Amino acid sequence: MGTRLRSPNLSKLGIVQIAESIGVSPSTVSRALRPETAHLVSAKRRKEILDLAERQRFSPNPGARMLRKGVNSILSVVVPFDENIMFSEFYGRFLAGTLHAAAARGWDVHICTFKRKPGADFRETMQHLSLDSSGIVYLGEPLSKEDAAKLNGFRRPLVLTKSSLPPDLEVRQLGIPVVGADNVGGARAAASLLLQLGHRRVGLLLGPSSSRDALERKTGYMAVLEQAGASPRPEWIVECPFSMEGGRTGMAALLQTADRPTAFCCASDEIAFGAIDAARAAGLECPRDISVVGFDDGMWATACRPALTTVRQPLSDLAERAVSLVIEGATSPGNSLVSLQCEMPAALVLRESTQPLRVET
Repeated sequence: MGTRLRSPNLSKLGIVQIAESIGVSPSTVSRALRPETAHLVSAKRRKEILDLAERQRFSPNPGARMLRKGVNSILSVVVPFDENIMFSEFYGRFLAGTLHAAAARGWDVHICTFKRKPGADFRETMQHLSLDSSGIVYLGEPLSKEDAAKLNGFRRPLVLTKSSLPPDLEVRQLGIPVVGADNVGGARAAASLLLQLGHRRVGLLLGPSSSRDALERKTGYMAVLEQAGASPRPEWIVECPFSMEGGRTGMAALLQTADRPTAFCCASDEIAFGAIDAARAAGLECPRDISVVGFDDGMWATACRPALTTVRQPLSDLAERAVSLVIEGATSPGNSLVSLQCEMPAALVLRESTQPLRVET
């Protein structure tokens, strides 16, 4: 099994049926269904054609249909247009889980890259991406509230990851299945551990404010620390990219503050790796001088030194659930899953980067 590339051939029978229903020529339908020629059809007519194709679950690749079920046994996974996507902890592990889950069910996976084009209609883009498959798992660029609203009533099976949603969107009102980790619960566990180890000065190295994951993890950290009377000072809370360089820069800034923190909650493992590196460059040793907790638990969490205490995102389980939802929606279209929200526990994993607060004598 492997990833599939977009087929250049469209189903002539399906195109003729769509053309007859709308009252246009088959060539007009063919142009509207191809992203590279869609601009040759007026926006109004293009929308009419794509909406009908979506309602009929039209697939331009009939050779890939499952004869027994009568559906196309391919699901599409939409990822950002990024040459390093396979090296990402989040995307790499989620995609691996998707490939395994689909293969176990006899399905193939079509990996689509998505890069927003100025002026492009988001729903229309998603309609084009879904033409070669029976459903979509969306891991792409973060959505705006306007993008999410345009997906209301999307007729092909569609599952969103919570990480792709804007921070201020109420998931239960979205009307589309969403899968994600319990960021708040995982962050609460990380902050509770540091308090149990005697740390009262806890710094937060968060992701960007536009990230739903960063906001939810901050909510979890702050809830526990505030309840314990150990609220971080404003200067101990730093927003940075989800990257090693972001962690280095953020830690360098925190180490300059008065009464620097003795422990740090990092909103991703990559931030934690950079933070530990910056602390080492400043002459501090982890965990002797500082304790650090990450969030992800990818393969590098055990390879780094010290091995990283972190919160494990259940990405394989999330991918498994997303695949099962798409396939269920494709093979049993009468079953409504629009209000489903699947949030899986994120467990704390204890390793070497944390230890009890060292008391100076």
